[in-house]
Amino acid sequence: MRFYDFTKGNIRTQLIRFSIPFFLTSLIQSTYNIADIKIVGKYLGNPGIAATSIAGNLTWSLTYGSIALCDGGAIMVSQYVGRKSGGDVKETVSTVFALSLLLAAASTALFILLAGPLLRLLNTPQKVFDDACDYFRICTAGSVFVFGYNAMASLLRGMGDSRTPMYFGVASCLINIVLDIIFVGTWDMKVAGAAYATVISQALSMFGFAAYLYLTRSGVDVRPSTFKLNKTKALAILKLGLPGTVQSFVVSGGFLVVSALTNSLGVSAASGVAVAGKINNVCQMPAVAIGSAASAMTGQNVGGRDYDRARAVLKNAIKISLTIGAAAFILVQLFTMPLLKLLAEEKDVLLQGRDYLKITSLDYIMTAFVFPLNALCNGSGHTMFTMIPSIVSSVVVRVPVAYFCVKVLALKIIGVGLATPTGTLSAIIICTWFYLSNRWCESTIA
Repeated sequence: MRFYDFTKGNIRTQLIRFSIPFFLTSLIQSTYNIADIKIVGKYLGNPGIAATSIAGNLTWSLTYGSIALCDGGAIMVSQYVGRKSGGDVKETVSTVFALSLLLAAASTALFILLAGPLLRLLNTPQKVFDDACDYFRICTAGSVFVFGYNAMASLLRGMGDSRTPMYFGVASCLINIVLDIIFVGTWDMKVAGAAYATVISQALSMFGFAAYLYLTRSGVDVRPSTFKLNKTKALAILKLGLPGTVQSFVVSGGFLVVSALTNSLGVSAASGVAVAGKINNVCQMPAVAIGSAASAMTGQNVGGRDYDRARAVLKNAIKISLTIGAAAFILVQLFTMPLLKLLAEEKDVLLQGRDYLKITSLDYIMTAFVFPLNALCNGSGHTMFTMIPSIVSSVVVRVPVAYFCVKVLALKIIGVGLATPTGTLSAIIICTWFYLSNRWCESTIA
């Protein structure tokens, strides 16, 4: 098997090198999302943007849930690599694939049935309801490809390889853009065309990824005949992954409640937040990438019981993320409208996006602390704790603040924006306490 050793060497160099593929993958995916909005907006107008954005938020909830589950296996793999235990790595890989197939089938059936009720809970405007429902059901039908890709990507990252997943992630995004132009622009398939483009690109990426791993004998065995549930490993993966999955759905639920508040303000508000959200995603990508790299590095060092090096990983991750986050904040504050005009043209959408972006850009600085701290908790196997600050920030704090600001203070889109940095601050406080307690030093993996 091909492993990458993070238990020695220059930490800052390793963090930067290992995080670059994460960042580039996210950047290409964001470029696709931006292209998707431009294409849909060009041919279908403001209602098309609102429909794909609202349904896309639901679709991403499922995606993040699959990533969180697969990350349970990745955490185990990284710690086994740190312990030099190849046999345990093989059993974990086999079990991750078997679990992913079972959960993909169950989640597909569940979310297709719940598409209508979920969109109604979000106060989806009636004029875009049918298109949003079609988009969500089509994307959900292809969730097996999402689970398959994320299983392979997470396992490789746990072994220290972040480049290979990047290549196939980039390929998926490029295919998606081409298919969007054909299906939506040329064939006039409307919002459903964007959904079919997403599913087809995900399927091609997953099958291509699997073929590559099989032909190169990478150590990740993708033959279905090897997919077997090892009871001990399955329980350990669920113990590590389910908190993240539950966290993902609960956090997404909180986000969707806030989205419902936004949607109640009208189509222009929903579109403005969608456009501003794309800029926020890009600006927070470096912190997310550094956090993902720090998680794998922490896992190996905790597995090897080198806690001082794990602490050094965290400190370097925060310094790098904070530097980039502060620069992004200044840039967005200075050039808010020019950035928004790259994605939208309608005046009402731009004004709503401006008010939202001015406030939520504060999060670039605050998440520079949260993502590395979460990485320390996840990499050391304390995924149950990671769930706490995420749920508190997004549900216990963000939802009430957003509701109070919008419904009581009548701050409209500004109130929605204020809830984001307020929630993140609560997460920083909780994560910092856990780090200082040194409880993360207690490994949870046998």
